[in-house]
Amino acid sequence: MPGPLLSILRRLFDGYVVPRTCPVCGAVLEPAEKAMCMECLMKLPLCHERGVEIFDMRGAVVNASAPVGLVAAWYRYDPVSPYAELVRTAKYRACPSLARELGRMFAREQLRRAVAARELALADVDVLLPVPMHWSKRLRRGYNQSEEVAAGMAEVLDIPVGDNLVAVKPHKTQTRLSHSQRQSNLRGCFALTFPEELEGLNVAVVDDIITTGSSMNEAAAAISWSAPKVASISFLALGLTVKKG
Repeated sequence: MPGPLLSILRRLFDGYVVPRTCPVCGAVLEPAEKAMCMECLMKLPLCHERGVEIFDMRGAVVNASAPVGLVAAWYRYDPVSPYAELVRTAKYRACPSLARELGRMFAREQLRRAVAARELALADVDVLLPVPMHWSKRLRRGYNQSEEVAAGMAEVLDIPVGDNLVAVKPHKTQTRLSHSQRQSNLRGCFALTFPEELEGLNVAVVDDIITTGSSMNEAAAAISWSAPKVASISFLALGLTVKKG
């Protein structure tokens, strides 16, 4: 089917059969709007903080054999906010394309921000390592949303997405667990394959939402244990969970 005709059919399908709507407010998206409507994008609660202090990254810093590079999130994630629907839709409602578009938007926003002299610039990262999902869970969901986020970032940054970080055992959902329970739940879940491929590289672990930092801490431990000669480890997430109280 010719490209122009396919494009017309897709627009008709999106606009009249199954309208593309903003996950945040429900408004029908204009053809040029991606992931969310322009009004919601303008009001997105951006996370301006940077560095290990924004996550509970003490474990990652202690476990990392390499210097910690860039630590950043795109926006402040509040589970009761309408903006929580961005990740929930991408994660639980069979919308991997939304996760990928959010990754593109996150990367563009990070490139626009000024980076402190002591930090590693996002453009200097050599490879993105998405937080892995065990094959049994991936089979049920059909995709790993963190991989999709990383893939979207890679398109903007023109850097590869590595598959070295793997999940070697399943774990139950983290959603309703305490900090200590999350750490115990993930302990020993991740491992690194072909660690020699990462030697001397600036690697960045990518996830969708950071709540306690348990996944990042476990990823840092797996990387440092098997690839102690990586140049640096960065930690990137779409959302940083707002701490109550």
